[in-house]
Amino acid sequence: MVTKLKVVCALTNSKKRYKGYDVYLKLSAATCILLIIVIGFTMYVVWPGLERISYVCAVGSEIIGFFAIIMIAFLWLVLGSATLGIIKIHPIALRMANRFIYTLFPLTLSIGKVFLGISKDQLRQSMIDLINHLVAIEMYRVEPSRILLLTPHCLQKNTCVHKVTHNVYNCKQCGGCKVGGLLSLAKEYGCQFIVVTGGTLARMKVKEARPKAVIAIACERDLASGMADVFPIPVIGVLNERPHGPCCNTTVDLNKVRDAIEQVIDKESYVR
Repeated sequence: MVTKLKVVCALTNSKKRYKGYDVYLKLSAATCILLIIVIGFTMYVVWPGLERISYVCAVGSEIIGFFAIIMIAFLWLVLGSATLGIIKIHPIALRMANRFIYTLFPLTLSIGKVFLGISKDQLRQSMIDLINHLVAIEMYRVEPSRILLLTPHCLQKNTCVHKVTHNVYNCKQCGGCKVGGLLSLAKEYGCQFIVVTGGTLARMKVKEARPKAVIAIACERDLASGMADVFPIPVIGVLNERPHGPCCNTTVDLNKVRDAIEQVIDKESYVR
């Protein structure tokens, strides 16, 4: 009873915090339905021709098509069920479902543009909200040293001579950019903190650090692809702000980063 109450509370709080995740979920459902219709129609059309050539061949194609339809429906239902927070989904099944749905992103985007006028970044934001929502309702609790705070180098002021991509402790915390504030958070909570120059290096650093949870700061594009790659490692994505355009002197709301850390940190192993 207590566990169910915790799940319901986590689900309610997550829905308030990540309001936009249902857009991506619904559009991905529409994409899967479209694929199922296309496969089913193709099976219907090709059956007579294949049957004339070889009955075995025709039956084989129907079995393959039927299996594809079942798998598409199953993978979306896995992801859809996970968002309810009621059924515990195995991480491997959840990763397969997430990767499959992300593979359909271009088609999902096309459907979103045509019917809802949604932009690529809006859809990416919805996907980020979906993964954040899944992490929130799973109620992960991770010891501070296994939490990785991962940020792009564009958060550092481009005129700063103290480069932090090799060692974040080179930062003098002068207040000229948000790197100093993030370093303070990392020291306060005892988290790992890494600044990277790109998505490829970010993935490599995640493998090296072997965290149990990641707080990632980036733009919509990098967050969407990166979160999909490392999922189901718990990743909470925090969007950066770009007052000077992309990849140059970006910034981030430190309160959102603090909230993300508070979501996953194990309070019992953390002493303030």
